[in-house]
Amino acid sequence: MAVPAELWAVWERISRRRPLVHCLTNPVTVNDCANVLLAAGARPFMAAHPDEVEEVQRHADALVVNMGAIAQLDSIGKAARQAAERGHPIIVDPVGVAASSLRRRSCIALLKEFPVACVRGNGAEIRALLGDTGTARGVDASSEDAASAHETAVQLARRYGCVAVASGAVDAVTDGRRTFSVGNGDAMMARVTGMGCMLSSLLGAAFAVENSLRAAAAVCAVVGLSGEQAAAGTCAARRGPAYFRDLFVDTLFSLDEAQFMGGAKYSEG
Repeated sequence: MAVPAELWAVWERISRRRPLVHCLTNPVTVNDCANVLLAAGARPFMAAHPDEVEEVQRHADALVVNMGAIAQLDSIGKAARQAAERGHPIIVDPVGVAASSLRRRSCIALLKEFPVACVRGNGAEIRALLGDTGTARGVDASSEDAASAHETAVQLARRYGCVAVASGAVDAVTDGRRTFSVGNGDAMMARVTGMGCMLSSLLGAAFAVENSLRAAAAVCAVVGLSGEQAAAGTCAARRGPAYFRDLFVDTLFSLDEAQFMGGAKYSEG
């Protein structure tokens, strides 16, 4: 059973080591992903051109691939091949694969070809990767998706030999054998686009310093707890989602060990 101090130690190591995280991410959220990586103490690099991604990846510590960057499939393949050759952890965010057959086929091909360290998506996206079928009209998970998150995450982790994170009201974080259930978070997080993309980017930073199930659980707890605190501050200020987004980044930056130890909500089974 991992204790809170062990999870916090992973998060703290990010700011000490300052890993370079190469992100091929959703153009809708590229700025937010860069900002949360900086807030965590990591160094983001958002290279996209197919003629530069291999060079950038050679000097990086991790690769984050977001299927929202579907127009950059050539770049994704080149960066993933370079990451695999150099032993860099690859994090895959299958955003939209439940609604787009192109994204779904491309993501499954990526998982089959390269040694992916972690896949993070919502329940609908995880299930779509397992069955290669569409299950949603958009990128958000339904309550039905969340209810089966644990089972689908375990299946995906076992199929591809990776850590799977199924995000929802309770995040299921599993390597197919052990599972963390992380209960931190707030409904306000669903009112801001790209919270999942930000979480995936931060997983890249964590896996760069420790490629483990524990690293994934630590990031989910930190992000959820930061969301709770930012939501409380937004409510107190009588403001809305835009205020929350900025406050979330500030809260992530300033979160300390005492707050984490007192607020992390997780169980291991």
